[in-house]
Amino acid sequence: MRFLKSEAGAIILWLAAALFLAALFTPHLYEAGKNLAENAKTTAYPGWIESIAGSADRAKLDRYFSRCLLVSALALLPFLIRRVRRIPKNEDRALYALRKLTWSQRCIHLSSGLIIGAASLGALALVLHFTGASEPSEKAMPLSKFISKAVIPALGAGIIEELLFRGLLLGLWLRACSMWSAWLGSSLMFSFVHFLKPPANTIIADPNSWHSGFEILGGTLGHFAHPLFFVTDFATLAALGLLLAWCRTRTASLWLPIGIHAGLVFALKTFSLTQQLNPESPLHPWFIGSDLKSGILPLIALGLCFGLCIALVRLVLIRRHDKTPNLAK
Repeated sequence: MRFLKSEAGAIILWLAAALFLAALFTPHLYEAGKNLAENAKTTAYPGWIESIAGSADRAKLDRYFSRCLLVSALALLPFLIRRVRRIPKNEDRALYALRKLTWSQRCIHLSSGLIIGAASLGALALVLHFTGASEPSEKAMPLSKFISKAVIPALGAGIIEELLFRGLLLGLWLRACSMWSAWLGSSLMFSFVHFLKPPANTIIADPNSWHSGFEILGGTLGHFAHPLFFVTDFATLAALGLLLAWCRTRTASLWLPIGIHAGLVFALKTFSLTQQLNPESPLHPWFIGSDLKSGILPLIALGLCFGLCIALVRLVLIRRHDKTPNLAK
């Protein structure tokens, strides 16, 4: 009971409630989406509704589950914030407060993060290419597709996920927990949320049944029991969460984490668009999995990224731009 009254307990209850609501409402959203798609075939709707109807027609049950989860999490967020405000705050406000940087400082933090993130996975991509673990894709890619598939997702993930995980959730955790507890808890949450989707081969006999959402939820939680998944996938994103949490706390801002996150996603998306992994490589599946964020080698690349971030923060950002005392030793 004491844990449930804590900040970490409040966040975990928020996630559990969001999962339950998502599983409960998924079949209803699925039925509504398919009905809209059927009606759109015989009824003239405005263009934006036609676009939604087309997406609803193509989407499978797991896509509806992910959308329900997102809506449920956002709908329950005010209750989480209200609950957290009742919990006594950490006396060291400098531990969780964000500072206002000048625009020049913001640009330096952001651009440095972009370069470090992209260079870390870029170096891994070169290793895979020269070891024969990957080969160039034969398909030509127009600039418009590159922008829509690599640049925009990188910026979107960097901004939105950092505002949510390092801005809101880590900030809340730091208000009531020790620094290490906040780092670890938010990083595990960050990794866990990213894998809240069922395996690719999941088949639901009746998507319209009231329990289809819970079947999706069961399949989603099932792959957390596999050791290979924990080593090659879960540990990598948890390590990334620790890296971004360290950068957020050490610089007392979100600009460096946003840059690193965006740079990593940009390199990941660019690799998937221009290269294809060789499933016959001896590096598969332990050293490299299905993409650049799965396997032991991506974990090593994140270690390189972490080392570069430590050097950057200690030798450049804090000393040259940040005149306030260090926030975390």
